[in-house]
Amino acid sequence: MNLKKVLCAALSTVTAVSLLASCGGKGKMQMDKAELKGPKAYDEQIELKIPVYDRGMQGQADVDNNYWTNYVQKNFGDKYNIKMTFVPVTRKEDVTVFNELLAAGEEPDILFSYDYPTMISYYSRGAFQPIDEDVLKTYAPTFYEKTKDLEEYTKVDDQRYFLAATRPLAYNWVTLIRTDWLEKAGLSMPTNQEEYVNALKKFKELKLGGENTIPATESLYNAYFPNYEYREYPLSEEDNAMYSDITVASLTYDATKQKLKYMNQLYNDGLISPEWYLDKDGNQKQADFVSGKAGVFGFYLSQNPPVLQTLLQNCPDAKVAVLDAGAGYPEGTKPASRADWPFGMVSGISVDCEHPEAVLMYFEWLAQDENLFVMQNGIENVTYKVEDEIPVLIDDYTGEERLNYNSNKDMWCLVTEGKDYGSDEKNLAVQKKTYAPAGFEDLIQQSYDGYQKTKEYKYTDFLFDRSIDSLSQYAETLKSKWEVIQVDLINCKPEEFDAKYEAACKEYLDAGYQAVLDEKGQAYADMKK
Repeated sequence: MNLKKVLCAALSTVTAVSLLASCGGKGKMQMDKAELKGPKAYDEQIELKIPVYDRGMQGQADVDNNYWTNYVQKNFGDKYNIKMTFVPVTRKEDVTVFNELLAAGEEPDILFSYDYPTMISYYSRGAFQPIDEDVLKTYAPTFYEKTKDLEEYTKVDDQRYFLAATRPLAYNWVTLIRTDWLEKAGLSMPTNQEEYVNALKKFKELKLGGENTIPATESLYNAYFPNYEYREYPLSEEDNAMYSDITVASLTYDATKQKLKYMNQLYNDGLISPEWYLDKDGNQKQADFVSGKAGVFGFYLSQNPPVLQTLLQNCPDAKVAVLDAGAGYPEGTKPASRADWPFGMVSGISVDCEHPEAVLMYFEWLAQDENLFVMQNGIENVTYKVEDEIPVLIDDYTGEERLNYNSNKDMWCLVTEGKDYGSDEKNLAVQKKTYAPAGFEDLIQQSYDGYQKTKEYKYTDFLFDRSIDSLSQYAETLKSKWEVIQVDLINCKPEEFDAKYEAACKEYLDAGYQAVLDEKGQAYADMKK
């Protein structure tokens, strides 16, 4: 989005930084146009520090030192005399990690986020140097051509500061339900909340996962707390502006209250993971599902270690299907949900990066088809094989060349959010081959069908034309509060909920959320003038 009105304080900070860059300070994006000669090896070795998500996946190689980081070093770094250093960033704590690195002056050469407001908050702190269009075209022509349609989302006050990845549609996130359990309970696929809760109760009553049956898996929520089941439809623009972001939980929003109350009932009825609040990374709920104890679980089909294969090893008769999109929604409501932006990961070059052109060279290398293909698929007949002209990953390969989480996605997400083979039909066919384990290809089709059924009810988050500085100021405090509050509200006795909720709202507002709402309200009012 072309952000036209940025807070004066933010502008003055970034302007000062930009002037330093253009005057030969650490940032050198504003170079003499005569110097634009394109990528070449450096006479003396330089270092690039590139962040990469660390998801804490069991059995996965270290994200900063594995076959594929070494591959990048050999095939990109050595070619240009660049030492590639990958900086692990905990996935669920990424904003905290980046803020700590910024405060210490130790940030990597780029900062990134899937959350656009988070990137604006970094910008407001003067974290990024501007990106000259001619420099971008010279050092990353392939990346520029592939992403030029996203240009409006890369600019702040008519100046480019961001690099936006493309976002082909992907259908590999699924919430699965054990259909063999539904059959044993004499039930069909639930299509609304009443039917869904009834199914969970039957799972528990019949002990379909054993004595310690967990009808639906759950884990601790980070700042993002989806509550679309209880929003009005259609959603008003003002409510979207005030309460739709993934930086802080919208505790005081009535939809959030209703969702928390619903989960409180599920917990008290024993229908979700009993120790969900101890599971910060989701590993426990995955373990419960693959062991056969749990009936409902959401995850990426392509993730490692393999979920469905492990489930079948433990429960050979298990059958699964994608949960109907309406399950969990009160009867008569629309299955609305958060829509993806047309861009994927958004990155910015650190103002302290001494070689921004080297960052662009790396984006260019990743964006080139031959390099991207290898990073996404690996080595033919080792990590993948070709079937019907489609690269198919070899799921059971465990050698050192095995791909990291989700086909190395946390390395190539800088340039694209998914594998793209030119059309939705082709991508769907490829995803069935590459994302779904053998024998489960129809789960991708089910996910696709669910998307088509509900896409008209999806909303993108509201984009402000300025930084909401209070989000940055209070995000960590509110996140800490939220971790405690959600546990107290979901685990308390139902008759205690309302009083606890009112007290929690006051505490949350006093801790900075009132300032966030006030600033958002003023920004929205200004935009509507």
